[in-house]
Amino acid sequence: MNLFHIQSTLQEINWTTSFLQNNFIGIGWPATGDLEHEPAEEWKEQLVRRYRIGKMELSDVLDTLHTFVYVMQDGDYVLINDDEWAYVGDVGDYFYDDSNGTGEEYICHRRGVTWLGRIPLAELNVKVLALISHYSHIAKFEHPISQAQLEPWVSSTSAKTEGAVRVDEGTIQEALNVLIKALQSEEEDLRIRAAAAILQYAKS
Repeated sequence: MNLFHIQSTLQEINWTTSFLQNNFIGIGWPATGDLEHEPAEEWKEQLVRRYRIGKMELSDVLDTLHTFVYVMQDGDYVLINDDEWAYVGDVGDYFYDDSNGTGEEYICHRRGVTWLGRIPLAELNVKVLALISHYSHIAKFEHPISQAQLEPWVSSTSAKTEGAVRVDEGTIQEALNVLIKALQSEEEDLRIRAAAAILQYAKS
């Protein structure tokens, strides 16, 4: 698993809110078309023809496209940020969406994202701060992802339902003990409901 940071301001438009609300990230250069099934040489021709990109900028753009389409993988983590927070998400597959057009105000090169949590910028460690400060449109974290120290902010439960109440193991065991005792009740209905609850817990 890798960690990336992606800029969320494109063509002077801030896409942070849209990325978060619509569960995706994306990059510019929409007029190139779907990149997944086109050779890199075709990417270069499209960029030169449609965007009149110079040689020095062309290399950077090609690196960005290659990273977004091929280096990023389903299941990697991505960060975006605003002035106060960094937002971490689980990245999905690349797809091309030109249903709204291919003008520069649209983002057609996309990856779906499941947002897992947000982190105050002040809580990021030095290595992650360096990542989000990188000049590249997409930057890869060049350390083991464990060194990003995201665990306190991204738990396994946060990927499920926001605001879910966490129950400690001790409380769960007490509840199971109550259900087990209820199995011995003289009331048949209570015994049935207790048995059903225990079986449901065992399946979860």
